[in-house]
Amino acid sequence: MKGSIIAGAVVAALGLLSMGVLGFVLYYLTYPIHYPLFGDINDWEGTDLFWPSIIWAGMLWAVCFPVAGYLDGRLMRARQGRVLRAISYLAILWLGGGLVWIFVAITSGYRFPASGFI
Repeated sequence: MKGSIIAGAVVAALGLLSMGVLGFVLYYLTYPIHYPLFGDINDWEGTDLFWPSIIWAGMLWAVCFPVAGYLDGRLMRARQGRVLRAISYLAILWLGGGLVWIFVAITSGYRFPASGFI
């Protein structure tokens, strides 16, 4: 758990210091989760919040690391194998990244293409 908290702090710092690169990479890694809802990020319209949004997404993703660490600890106490624990950890990070982008998209004031969900 301690390692996950440290990793979360490092990711939060990288989300800011990378000037949005982390958030943009996270956007494309979690594309299958949010694309059906909002379409491509290049089609989003609205206020000029693109850069702050991708920085924010990279920083908010850090919250997923302690959550994944907590689940890993629970699985370790339940004597689950390393493979299951690793898959669970990565799944939490991937799904969490998708949820972070959904949150950022909804709260940033964008308008989405007509084919999008929202």
